[in-house]
Amino acid sequence: MVTAPAFNANMLVCPPYLLLGVLAGGYTVAEVKEKFDAYKKRGASSSRRASHLSFGHDFGDDDDHRMAVFDENLRYIDSENAKGLSYTLKIGPFAHLTNAEFKDTMFGKPPRFSSQRSRTTNNIEESSRSIEELPKSVNYVAKGWVTDVKDQMNCGSCWAFSATGALEGLHKNVTGKLVSLSEEELIDCSQDYGNAGCLGGLMNESFRYVADHGLGAEKDYPYTSGFLPFPPGGLPPMLPCAKDAEKDVIKSHSISYVNMKPKSKSSLLAAVARIGPVSVAVDGGSQAFQYYGKGVLDSGCSPAINHGVLAVGYDMDTEKP
Repeated sequence: MVTAPAFNANMLVCPPYLLLGVLAGGYTVAEVKEKFDAYKKRGASSSRRASHLSFGHDFGDDDDHRMAVFDENLRYIDSENAKGLSYTLKIGPFAHLTNAEFKDTMFGKPPRFSSQRSRTTNNIEESSRSIEELPKSVNYVAKGWVTDVKDQMNCGSCWAFSATGALEGLHKNVTGKLVSLSEEELIDCSQDYGNAGCLGGLMNESFRYVADHGLGAEKDYPYTSGFLPFPPGGLPPMLPCAKDAEKDVIKSHSISYVNMKPKSKSSLLAAVARIGPVSVAVDGGSQAFQYYGKGVLDSGCSPAINHGVLAVGYDMDTEKP
């Protein structure tokens, strides 16, 4: 894994802000410290609902280094927001991490996502209908097919959250009931399918596991992996599988899955319109993604997919800000 170089407190180097009292971004040392202290205290909670409420940190001996990283990130956010882009950035739960640490902690092993090969060969091909013939907008959040925002926290388990999101929408469509499903079961129990817990995994293999074994509810098998501490770049602990098949919400042998045509806008639009929320793999490693606040993120991306997300709708009528 790539790790950022650590700050060496013994090096006799005087950063400019120690000499001048003012940072390049226009903040004084005192102002940065005030913002950093507020960041550390902000929303300290055990809740994983809505990530902006779930950070709150005690960095101990690493505090000076983390404030230096926070300072760099704050300046980047301010400089990007001054450009008048179609999106804005903000201080979020990852402002104490370098971009390399962010990717290491949140995405797991990039090679696992770079080889997006399913054991199924079926693809959702280009729809026979043109894009113009699809609904102009779809919003499964508004339709009640999507649970509250969840937070993977200190675990590279995005793949599990993406998979449960798609399955929750499917279950809502079939039964009329929205049930939050267990990411922890996928993390703990699908290792024989090639997934590696907090080190990374694939939505495809998660669906294959659920097709074979079913999946329980979050309330019966709650999320714990993201609460287990480990340093950026370190190895997270692996927990034993504690599945109880009698409590499964989705029964074994009751689902199937197919792949969309890769990199096809029309295939993705058709899948979302026809099926429901769709698991998607993207490049989420940019700084803009790390500090995204609102708007249309159009800063470009690489082909190195490393993050599992959920497409919950689209809007072809609204112009970019």
